[in-house]
Amino acid sequence: MSKASWAGALIVLHQISYESPALFCIFQAYFADKNFEELQDAALAKVQGLTEDEWAKFIAYAGGFYGNMSNYHSFGAMKFIPEISAEKFWAILASNPKASQADSPISWALATFKSQVDTEVFAYETPYTQLNFPAEGGITAYFSRNMTSEDLTLTKEFL
Repeated sequence: MSKASWAGALIVLHQISYESPALFCIFQAYFADKNFEELQDAALAKVQGLTEDEWAKFIAYAGGFYGNMSNYHSFGAMKFIPEISAEKFWAILASNPKASQADSPISWALATFKSQVDTEVFAYETPYTQLNFPAEGGITAYFSRNMTSEDLTLTKEFL
């Protein structure tokens, strides 16, 4: 049952926001094979000027992401962003001890996905602030980008 729940939960990433699946892959690769203490030690040693408070904010963001299966709150549909700079956020991810290995999952994930989500992770202006129809000032991956509330009503009536 837990395997089915986990497999089913992964679709949520694709339904919430376009950046969620890529960010999920990056986090999965970052946290694989290491414990928090090893990752924290590596980040504090490698990321210039990183404080323990900033590390805690990074972990809080990752926990919030996993808890919501996206970078939008499951309640209220509002976006949340890391409370650290983009430079430190990406530097922490690149500080993983395996990131320098060309064939490692974290190296591959950062090389593949970072450029695809770099803007969206930290974007906090319309339409990125909330989940909603694009025509109503929001963003969603659940419906196509050009679907309107009228289209949804027509679909509901038809079905």
